[in-house]
Amino acid sequence: MRSGEKWLRRGVGVVAVLVGLGGGVDVAAQEARGEPQVTVLTLQEALERASQSNSQYRQALNQLELGEHPRQRWWANLMPNLGLSYRTGLGLRRQPYYVDFEGRPTEVADVRTVTSSNYSQGASVNLTLDPGLRYYEFRRTQAQAHQSRTSAEQRLNATLAAVQRFYLDAQNSQAQLEVEEALLADRQVDLAEEERRFELLRASRSDLLSGELDLENQRIRVRTAQGAVDKALLALRTAIGDPELGALEIEREPPAPFDPSTLNLAELVARAGRESPSVIAAESDLAVQRAALNSAKALDWPSVTVSTTVSSAAYGEEYAELFGAKFDDVEINGNASLSVSVPLTNFLPIFDGFAKSYSIASATMSLRNSEMSYRQTMLEVEESIRSRYLDLETAWENVLQRERALEVASERLAVVREEYLLANKGIEELRGAIREEANARREEVAQRFTFATALLALYEELGIVAQEAGIDLPTEGS
Repeated sequence: MRSGEKWLRRGVGVVAVLVGLGGGVDVAAQEARGEPQVTVLTLQEALERASQSNSQYRQALNQLELGEHPRQRWWANLMPNLGLSYRTGLGLRRQPYYVDFEGRPTEVADVRTVTSSNYSQGASVNLTLDPGLRYYEFRRTQAQAHQSRTSAEQRLNATLAAVQRFYLDAQNSQAQLEVEEALLADRQVDLAEEERRFELLRASRSDLLSGELDLENQRIRVRTAQGAVDKALLALRTAIGDPELGALEIEREPPAPFDPSTLNLAELVARAGRESPSVIAAESDLAVQRAALNSAKALDWPSVTVSTTVSSAAYGEEYAELFGAKFDDVEINGNASLSVSVPLTNFLPIFDGFAKSYSIASATMSLRNSEMSYRQTMLEVEESIRSRYLDLETAWENVLQRERALEVASERLAVVREEYLLANKGIEELRGAIREEANARREEVAQRFTFATALLALYEELGIVAQEAGIDLPTEGS
């Protein structure tokens, strides 16, 4: 799998040397002229910056972090329920009248205010153990947490693949610009030759104008290609998502294709069956559905409840018990209960409206559907890996063919140009040979990036974009 890695990391050493030797001078010159500093990024550096700044990548990392909380909450369910209480009060009672035996209100001669106070405090511990249901709920929570993590890892893989595609697009645009600039230089040489021939009366005015037209058309192509480079770099900067990243450039050396036969197709298929994001997602869903079915079946398991209460209270005249607290007369009450029930609905589900039996049947169907989806996903992933491998083989063969076509076109152009100088060929045949050679150059460069894109698609299906880029993902449970 590492045989394609050299083009992923190519140029890191060259960039380091350039920055080390001339970077300081360039930056100083740019600052002196008031020009923005240009950052030169390799593919590795672009992916590393994206892993730190890309919003979708960071959101996926946040999802990974949040995915650990459901398991923590489940472990918290094993802790007993603890309750603490404290109450205090002050009572004032003043009665200026009383009712005598004959029912008549009578005024009290000496009216007094009676004061009383009280407090109460307590603590309770309650723990219910239902090992069957809790075990399967724990398994279900684990499966759901793993499913959430799998979804986040898919987003990480897809985000890095998207950034890499933007980088390849920018490289492709830059390489095409270099081709157009080289062709522009060739057209300038051709025009100079036509002007010399015109001065010697060996070329007509229309031949000279044809050369000028070719030169102007090529200048248009160069300007168009430069615009494509600028747009591709802007798109790459946005994809990286680093707000501090200003003007940037990328390494200019195009990807180096390699023979796909160095990759073991059987090993790729087997690895995809273990590590492909699609397969892992299907496995996670299967585990969730299986845990849900077991949880539905575990509702009839017995449960054990243990509870303990500790309390004390006091009541007194005046302010004696206001905000009071005593621990020498604490009353402790504890109980444990074992409840084993065999509901009649187990035998006659009509008594619960078939709710539980329907829940089990629904969970069973969901599990079966998940199993079928898993099998289908395995087939589709195998097909995808084999298909992408075929794309890679085709791209490699086309790279070789494009290189050969460029050699033939260049040789033909040299022959036609020589025959044109000998007046054995006309200007239209020469212009045709020039166009064919120019198109062969463009297509040869484009085919290299077609191969690189096909390799990236294979890595993305395998879910190893981050791994191939040397970026470590958080481990599960960290």
